[in-house]
Amino acid sequence: MTLRAGIGIVDITPRLDVELIGYFNRPGGAAGVHDPLKARALVLDDGDMQLAFVSIELLWLRGQAVAEIRRLVAARCSLAPAHIFIFCTHTHGGPAPHQLESWDYSLHERIAEAVVSAYENRQPARLGTGAGQLVGYSINRRWLDRPADPSVGVIRVDRADGTPLAILSNFACHAVVMGYDNVLVTGDWPGYSSRLLEVELGGALALFAQGGAGDVNPLTETVRQRLAAGHPVAAIGDVSFYYGYATDAPDAWNIGDRGGGTFLECETLARAYNAEVLRVWRGITPQNTAALWHEKVVVEAKIGADEPPERGLPAALTSILAENIDSSIPLEIAIVGVGDAVLMGQPGEIFSETAVAFRKQAQQLHYRHAMLLSYANGCYAYLPPANAFPEGGYEVNWPLGLGISRQTQDRVTAAITPLLQAHAPKDQ
Repeated sequence: MTLRAGIGIVDITPRLDVELIGYFNRPGGAAGVHDPLKARALVLDDGDMQLAFVSIELLWLRGQAVAEIRRLVAARCSLAPAHIFIFCTHTHGGPAPHQLESWDYSLHERIAEAVVSAYENRQPARLGTGAGQLVGYSINRRWLDRPADPSVGVIRVDRADGTPLAILSNFACHAVVMGYDNVLVTGDWPGYSSRLLEVELGGALALFAQGGAGDVNPLTETVRQRLAAGHPVAAIGDVSFYYGYATDAPDAWNIGDRGGGTFLECETLARAYNAEVLRVWRGITPQNTAALWHEKVVVEAKIGADEPPERGLPAALTSILAENIDSSIPLEIAIVGVGDAVLMGQPGEIFSETAVAFRKQAQQLHYRHAMLLSYANGCYAYLPPANAFPEGGYEVNWPLGLGISRQTQDRVTAAITPLLQAHAPKDQ
């Protein structure tokens, strides 16, 4: 059957004076709106399966919120709840999504409206996938001399007449160009990317999906200048002792200090990224058929009996997560096939090396393109690989405090491997 696709978009900008989330040292609540926040939905239908992809310009969403959005959508159309793939762009310039009073309307109903609209507006479509890379605009924020995943993934969706309908792109880079001193609502650099792509593509919908950005920050002009000046620098959090960092050294600074970011730097990064996205997009030849498949597995992330007990976290941290962190920590892992691409969603902040390892595994099974999507279908903060735990640091202290196992990513790999093998392309 010919592929069909539909799109939907809604505004999810909060009211003013609400708490902005992403930093713990902001001077105040939202003083204004620099750029409206959006929720974008793309529904694909190959005749046998329907899949919804929902990109939301928020830091993250709790699993309870994801379940409610799915429930609202399923009440209005025949999309299976598990087939609604929800992911956040991870902007640090948006409202706290667990404080629903930040909106003068129902946030969950508004997002569901975008999905239902996309479902109802399905039309004959053509689809293709591609991949590229963006180098020089991101940096490993834990270890400055280690790689940051440069991969750019692209899914191109056209109408039957060849005009652009939607584009879904994937890249790993924290949305923290704007720092703690910013009090304007913004989608940060991914928000710029989507808006600029939508203009460039004549109104097509541009969905952004974060990759393995848990240990990756933007390499902005300000950061470049500081690095070039040779000032003492530390990685984010308490990994800093690996660099001989001393807080009292002249001009010392921490890569995690995001004060002083500018909207011009947001736009600069977005334009560089979009140039690569469009280069890949132009090289894709869309087809009017694309096989879709979906698998879901729940992975237990709670520490094992042979591991040290959880350390606990300050109430300020646990309160913003408020997921199930008691006797069980169930991670919903989604594996989705779209044509010759495979996507994996994890509910947390995933490290660059995990995304690269997933892509390598998928490519060795003859998938042409592989994309890891972070902040997908819930969020339990950081989900590092096992080898990061002995090194310590901010991103490791969160899971240790929550009681998340050091073996979580190994458990995820064990769970998804048979699924990837079962759906692996047979014509290789």
